Amino acid sequence: MKRNFDYFLQKIPANIHDNTRSIFTEYLAIFIPDCFVMDKPMYVEEYHFVICFSTPPLATIKGKEYQFRRGSLICLGPGDDILVHSSSHSVLVKYMAICVNPEFLQDIHVQTGGKGTLQFSTVDRRFSFLLLEALEALIHEVVTYGTSNQLMIASLENRVAIQLLRDARSEFSESKHHQHVQENVERAIKYIETYYSSNISITDICKSIYISPAYLQKIFLKQVGKTPHQYIMECRHQKSKELLETTDLSVEEIARQVGFVNHSHFSTAFKKIQGVSPLAFRKSSRKI
Repeated sequence: MKRNFDYFLQKIPANIHDNTRSIFTEYLAIFIPDCFVMDKPMYVEEYHFVICFSTPPLATIKGKEYQFRRGSLICLGPGDDILVHSSSHSVLVKYMAICVNPEFLQDIHVQTGGKGTLQFSTVDRRFSFLLLEALEALIHEVVTYGTSNQLMIASLENRVAIQLLRDARSEFSESKHHQHVQENVERAIKYIETYYSSNISITDICKSIYISPAYLQKIFLKQVGKTPHQYIMECRHQKSKELLETTDLSVEEIARQVGFVNHSHFSTAFKKIQGVSPLAFRKSSRKI
């Protein structure tokens, strides 16, 4: 399995390879580095995709310069070359590289309606929320269970490959940009509604969906009408009201269950939103 991508690993300098998270299956290799290989031409022998979670340095591909952006999906085919240029200023690096066996992806290309040899009309596309979900599912399977369940691995490889092709074929437009923004907001909301009872932070949310805190704050406020922190507090407040009305749990226990470090902070936050203390709210809600 891994031997299919050994040649690529040999091209990565040791200091970068040692800090790169790598996940291998029979037909795919996923790399999550913490920096780019700078000023060294890289030739790919498979289909190679790069998901840009932050704006990367200038790159030259097949003799043409590109300035990719956060949200770009870079699409390379067998025989393509890429050179990432060094930058005089510090560059935040957040990206994922996916290598796909060429025969495998060509077969998926044909099975999904493609004609002839798979080629990309442009190297710069936009990755989707669905692609990230597919990759996360595959990574989780390999990290948690290894490659013991080949049926599951095969189904997830197919899912990733199909979504890569869909994203690589899609045309980017303002409507798709809006959809991309909406997907990020929806993922943030899903994360908050799942983990609000833990002591989560904005940084935790951003790490889970691969965007920066500043960008999340901007799009969340525009789409939802409130900040992520306000949304977290709203989720906690609604749950605490439910527990005050329907249980006999102490204020201290309710504070813990909805994600507050101590009941004093909880009481202050509750009164700020509701106008009365938790105990006063419980008393009034139970009046006949």
